[in-house]
Amino acid sequence: MRRMKAKHVLALAVVAVSLAGCRAKQPAETDLLNTAAKLPAGLPVDPLGWRVVTTVVDRAQGTTSTLTANEQALPFAGTGEYPAGSELALVTWAEREDPHWFGARIPGEFVRLELVTVKAGADGKTSQEYRVFEGAPAREIALSGDGERRFIGHKTTILKMRAAEMP
Repeated sequence: MRRMKAKHVLALAVVAVSLAGCRAKQPAETDLLNTAAKLPAGLPVDPLGWRVVTTVVDRAQGTTSTLTANEQALPFAGTGEYPAGSELALVTWAEREDPHWFGARIPGEFVRLELVTVKAGADGKTSQEYRVFEGAPAREIALSGDGERRFIGHKTTILKMRAAEMP
């Protein structure tokens, strides 16, 4: 009986020591979330609350972009023809090294948001409004003439971006 009791005490001691030794360091918020890639205040929409259509990596510029669409636009992604009420947002970030995966690149600091909104005209036809926001807090950039073309998205390009195919 005493031998049994001694085995139980020994087993409990081993379990207690094992559990005490398994205590892991609590990860910091930056270990769990990419806080460097958060969007700034002042944007007119929350594009990260929409569905992802596709992503683009521009190695020459060192940026990564994600195209998102609201529910109205999603079924038409890549067609170039969207109904009124559709909104598409191309969010671009500067890339940075992933501190957890050697050689990997992840989004870093916010660069810009390009927003295309499809509106119904008085004649029943649709038109697209193209707006660009930069900075922190975000502010709208005034575009004139060919000023739109300096951005990788550009209204026409964004409207024709095809949805990524998932297996």
